[in-house]
Order: sequence, then structure tokens, then C-alpha cells
Amino acid sequence: MTDQSGQSPKATGRRASTGRERRIDLLVALAILAPAVVAISVGLIGREDNPVGGPQAPTTSALTSATVVCPSGLDDAGTVRVTRTPDVPGGKLAVATAPRVRGNSASVTTRQGKAITVAQGSSVVVPVSNGPTVVDGRGRAAPGIVAGREGRLAVPECRAPSYDEWFVGIGASARHSTVVELVNPDDGDAVVDLALHGATGPVEEPALRGIEVPAHGVKRLDLARVAPREEATAAHLTVVRGRVTATARTTWDPLGRGRVTTDFLPSDADPATSSLLLGIPDKPAQATLYVANPGDDEVRVSLRMVTEQATFTPTNAPDITVAAGAMETVDLSKLLRGAVAKGVVGLELESTGPVASSFLGLVDDDLVLLAPAPEVSEPAAVVVPTGAKTLVLGGARKTAVVHVTSYDARGRELAKKQVEIGADRAVTLALPAQATSVTVLSRATPIGAVVLLPAGGRNAGLATLRVRPAELEAQIPVVIPAG
Repeated sequence: MTDQSGQSPKATGRRASTGRERRIDLLVALAILAPAVVAISVGLIGREDNPVGGPQAPTTSALTSATVVCPSGLDDAGTVRVTRTPDVPGGKLAVATAPRVRGNSASVTTRQGKAITVAQGSSVVVPVSNGPTVVDGRGRAAPGIVAGREGRLAVPECRAPSYDEWFVGIGASARHSTVVELVNPDDGDAVVDLALHGATGPVEEPALRGIEVPAHGVKRLDLARVAPREEATAAHLTVVRGRVTATARTTWDPLGRGRVTTDFLPSDADPATSSLLLGIPDKPAQATLYVANPGDDEVRVSLRMVTEQATFTPTNAPDITVAAGAMETVDLSKLLRGAVAKGVVGLELESTGPVASSFLGLVDDDLVLLAPAPEVSEPAAVVVPTGAKTLVLGGARKTAVVHVTSYDARGRELAKKQVEIGADRAVTLALPAQATSVTVLSRATPIGAVVLLPAGGRNAGLATLRVRPAELEAQIPVVIPAG
């Protein structure tokens, strides 16, 4: 006979224990699976098309603040003239000027002067502006500010502050020297780095790191004293703090065997795989092309010549290879003084990677310096000195009509021309001698434009001035929250 009372408690105890274990296992499983299910669901949702996902192009808005800086000119440079791009209402502009900078290692400070009003279609001279000059616009007066300085053999560019750009082919020797002028238009101090690149790659120069420019200050650096070198280099300028407008004043000295001459080396703000140097003079002496490679890989560069009839590759074009982080110096004297160069007004560079470049030559023993022409696709204007001058257009992507209008010092229209331009060819146009400003309008295709300013007589030579796009709208980056 079975003892039921003795078995029953043991069986019951085992069933209760098994039930608790199963309930605990179920809770553990849910704790593990629930986060996984949520993660999978989020992943599936993330796979859906997101209209705001990924990098976004900056948006534009009305420009409410703009600054244009005119650096020091040569010793006999004239005053600064300010105008507007077409169809901009204009208004009152604040002006700060500094005394003329004397010496290659001097520092001065800009001081607030009398405001000027530059309305649509007008042209105004800034009083007592032989030294560095800062023009500042707010509100409706901000868009379309264009300024320029008088001068014949060397005309510096008046432009907005830049944060990252290249000066290719600077010198730091007795024969070929460059003085870098830094203008800080703001209330706070600015800090700048200059990184040099030579024939074999980056060059260590601790003296060119952490350069301080005080508030509203103008600082000059004579590279032949601060960082002397026999060979030319490329300088990569980076603004670490604040805002700065930089100018590279370059002098060619044959050391007692000829004329000492100075010009302003334009910057190359956008290294690219395709660039156009407009304004190549006829049969220049000492013709030299400088090409800098900011990348980590070697690049190959092909050279083509641009005329008013065509763009072509000459049979004796040099093979150009630039090592990573280096600058290559290319002698073009024979190429540009030969019969093949007749009618050439531009050099087009095509490369396997982005490069920055410049050109150096002598015309009547006067130094001529060129850099790639910025693309102009919106109405643009340039302030020019009186006297003979020629506009060179190029870089069109398709056939289009470019509208060119010249104005005198009172803002009166002197000439209005419609010039047809085609891809792979240039156009030259003589401008009125009394013109002090010129507007260029090319809506159908981006173009490059350079004004040539020849000088005759005892101090013969050539100056060039690029037409640069003016600031019309503010670019606002699109910020997407992380995750």
C-alpha cells in the first residue's frame, strides 16, 4: 500500500520550484529581447529615405555685414575709390584708415574716419586713404561693395578677409623678395599661420607660425629677414583666429644689373584640377610658372595655351610633375617667346589633383605677377585707374554674351558693349581711358576676367587686376544634429 501522505509534499514542492524558475527565465528573455527589437526597429526606420539626411548645400540669406580691405599701395599710390556692383541700392559705409606703411617690417593701426555714402551707380573717393583702408557696410549697405586703388605699374587687390589661401612663388632672397602685409579689420586680435612648401615638400619655419595681428592692426613680414631662402616657395596662409586680409608685395631686384621693380602677387584661394591664368603678356622675359600641390599624392599637370581663336597644347609643352606637398618651378621663357606663343593671352592648367599656381614675367623690365582668375557668374565690378586698359575674358563653358559697361569718376556711363565669348577661347576688349570702374555681367556661363594696365614712357611696364565676385548674399551652412 502506497503512502500518499509521504509523497504528496515532495511532488508539490518540485512543481512550485519549477514554476518559479520558468517565470524567472521568461523575464530574463524579455529583458534581453526587448532592446534588440527596438534597435532593429530603429535600424529599419533609418533605412527609409530621409529628405534632410547627409551633407546639405549652404542656404543663402540677405547679406547684412561686409568688409573690404585695401592694402598699402606703392610709395606713389593714390587714394581708394569705392563703388557698387550693378543693381545694388547701396548706403552709408564706415571707413577706417591707417598712415602709409613705411618700411618692410613696420606695424601701424587703422583709425576710424568719416563715413562715406556709396549709392547705386555712384563712385566715391575715400579721403586720405594712401595707407591701408578698411571699408565696412551694415544692413542694406553691405551687399556689392567694390573698392580699388589708383596706380599704374602695380595695383593691389581690395578684397574681403580670407581664412585659407595660397601665395605661390613667393621669394625670400635678395633678388626675389616678398613682404606679406596682414590687415586685421576687427576689434579682437587675429592669429595667422604661414606654412611654406618648397621643391621637396613642406618647409619648417617656426617664425611663421602663430603670427599675431592686433585689433585694427596692420603688420608687415619681410620674408627675406624672417625666413630667408634662396629658392622660391609657396605659402599656405591659414587664419587660426579672427579675420585677416593678406597681401604679398613682391620685388624683383637684378642686383645692380637693371631695374628694381615691384608687383603684388595675387592669391589662389581655391586649388583646383582646372585653372586659368589670364593676362599673359606678349614675349615676357624670365617667364616662370609656379605650381604647388597641397595634396598627399603626386600630381601631373598639363599645360595649354589660350588665344582669341582657340585653346591648344603646344608640341613642346613641358611635362610637369609635382610631388606631394611640394612646389614645382617651370621655366616658360622659350615657350612664350617662340612663334607658337603668338596671340596667347592665357595659360590653362589641367591636373590629376588640385593645385595652386601663379605666373611671373618681366615686361620692359617691369615685374608682372598673375594667379588664376576667379569665376564670375553674377554681376561684378572692378575699380580701375585712368589711362589705357584692356579687358581679357576667358574660361567660358559655352557660347554666351557678356555685357561690359564702363563708368567715369562721376558715375556716368562711358561705353556699353556686348561681347560674344565661346568655350576654349578668349576675348579682348579695349576700355575707355577715362573709365574708373567697369561692370561685367555674364549670366549664361561663368567666366574669368582680368584688366591689363600698360604703361609707357620712362617707367614702361604692365599691371594686371582680376575682376573678383563681390559679396551679394550670406552663405549659411546647414547643421544636421548628430545621430
